[in-house]
Amino acid sequence: MRMGDILEAARRSPFLGDLSPYDRDPWRSLFAVPVGVLAGAVAALLGAITATLAALLIVSGLDGAPAAGDLFQIFSDPTLTDPSARQSLFLLAVLAGVNLGAAVGFVYAAGAIHHRKITEYVNSGGRFRKRLLVGGLLIVGVAMSGLVAVAAVTGQTIEPPLWRTAPNLVGRTLYAAMAIGLLVLAAAAEELVFRGWLLKQSAAYVRDPILLMALNGLLFAAIHLDPNIDAFLVRAAMGAGLTWMALRLGGIELGIGAHAANNAVILLLVRPMTTRPDAPHEFKAGLIASALLMLAGLIGVAELAARWPALRRWTRLQSPATA
Repeated sequence: MRMGDILEAARRSPFLGDLSPYDRDPWRSLFAVPVGVLAGAVAALLGAITATLAALLIVSGLDGAPAAGDLFQIFSDPTLTDPSARQSLFLLAVLAGVNLGAAVGFVYAAGAIHHRKITEYVNSGGRFRKRLLVGGLLIVGVAMSGLVAVAAVTGQTIEPPLWRTAPNLVGRTLYAAMAIGLLVLAAAAEELVFRGWLLKQSAAYVRDPILLMALNGLLFAAIHLDPNIDAFLVRAAMGAGLTWMALRLGGIELGIGAHAANNAVILLLVRPMTTRPDAPHEFKAGLIASALLMLAGLIGVAELAARWPALRRWTRLQSPATA
């Protein structure tokens, strides 16, 4: 396919095929944001409370109240840079609860103003395509793990946090499985908002896929409030690439898997997750190459999923890649 044909296929993505006058009503669009934010804030609080109570019940049931109380050190100790496995999972659980609550609350309320069900922001067919999610998780996870391995071989100091979570393989495997599961939930929340609601809403006014990728990537990076412009560019590239995935595959499932895989590799192999914000640093020009690599890699994964016959059969992708 020529580049023009690929861009036209993205512009006519089935994911955008159901846009209606309700989506193009500027007053509805304007009103949807504050209503969605209010609903999202309430739902985020409920999600945080639910996740916190669930974690406390599980840990206190296994090891008693003192062990459960120790979990909160990850929030109360600003100097904590190497949390325990339980503290790390607790943080992930709370973040997943907050993200899911906020996303579902926002999209449900904002979508209602546009006369849409929340499932219409997931894909164009109605059935959740689990194999696309798994495919994104595996392909991006393997690729990024390979990059980390190359960095280690070429002399960079890599001390995977996963090695410190448990003394044996069984414990590390259990931790990794639980962390990946929580990261999938957190990624699903962000994809629902950005590559679901935001993509459809912006496409109601602009159909150029390049502009949609740029807008979505910039807003995705901006919401993370990163103090460093180089890291901002990497996140923007990631948002743009995930937008291309949604356009080409007609939904957000592949993006959920890819997004979760990116976060999982960072958490398990690069650095632990803490509540400390990233410190400002001098601009690192090398991260521009990382941003371009991120964008190209995600676009490549999307095209692989859309075109490779064996992968299309396994994921049961029905709509033609050129549609």
